Parts: sequence; structure tokens; C-alpha cells
Amino acid sequence: MAADESVDVLLEVNERAWKLLKDSLVDVSDDEANWRPHPLGNNINDIVRHLRIEGEWHRDSLVHGAAMPAEVTPALQARIDAIPFDYAGNVSTLEKVVIEFIAALGTTTMEALAARTSVVYGSAFGPQISKRFLGHHQEQHLTLHCGQIRTIRNLYRKSRGEPAPFFPDNPTFPPAATAR
Repeated sequence: MAADESVDVLLEVNERAWKLLKDSLVDVSDDEANWRPHPLGNNINDIVRHLRIEGEWHRDSLVHGAAMPAEVTPALQARIDAIPFDYAGNVSTLEKVVIEFIAALGTTTMEALAARTSVVYGSAFGPQISKRFLGHHQEQHLTLHCGQIRTIRNLYRKSRGEPAPFFPDNPTFPPAATAR
């Protein structure tokens, strides 16, 4: 339970998003991590690296009040470029930073979260930022990319004649042979 009970729902959605993403990455082989459904598309390795980078930004914004990057400066680009395309290492670092983010979220209050959100996003992100966006931005980001990862994993398996690992028998989708 959070220091401020009203933060509990933010903790719950962040913990749930992390669990879903982590479960989606179980048993990903090197080949699967680097497989692209399209030559211009992202692969799981790219997505995990991206999540690790942005996860560090979210954690640093919540814990230290570091501004969320609004533009890519040469110095920031150099820091981004220094992150290797190391799937296992990036999964490990991502887990560490998400756990630290969730722990920090559990020690904050809604009032402090609103103040921190205002500082770390500033006016560069415009009026679409909700008052406590920092408390749920990470969750939205993880959830969005979890869907991408699950889709890539389903396509990877199906392209090899294997069953899709996520919702293989969803009745709301017609079988491929009958799809229009």
C-alpha cells in the first residue's frame, strides 16, 4: 500500500503493466528477439531497448525530478546511442528501473506527483498532459509496447507453423483461411 492511499490505483496499474510485459518476454529466443515481421519494422530487441531507455527517464523523473526529454540534443543522442542492442541486458536493466519506479511511486502522494509532473514535463509537452501524468505514463508506455511484443511473437510463431502464444483461439477473429 502506498504512503498516500489514493496512489494505490497507480501502483496497481503500473505493477500490472510490468507483470504483463515481463510475462510476454518469457522464453524469447535470440532469433525471436531479433526477428522483424517487416524489414522496416521494429523487433522485440529494439522495443526492449527503447523501453529500457524511456524507463530510465521515467524513474529519474519520479525519483530525482529530472526533466523528461522533450527534444533530442546531440548530448542526449550520444547517451541513447551508447545503449547497446543487448536483449538480455536491456530486459534486466528494464526490470530494475521499473521496480525502482514502482517503489518510488509507492512513497509519493498525489499532491507531490502533481507537482513533480508539472516540473518534469513542463510546458514543452503541452496541455494534453494530465495533472498526474508521471504516475501513469510509464504504465501506458509498457502496455502499448506489450501489445506490440505479443503481436510480433504471435507472428513469429505462426510464420513457423506453430501456435500463437497469446490468445491463439480468440473467437472474435476469423480463422486465417476464412478472413476477408
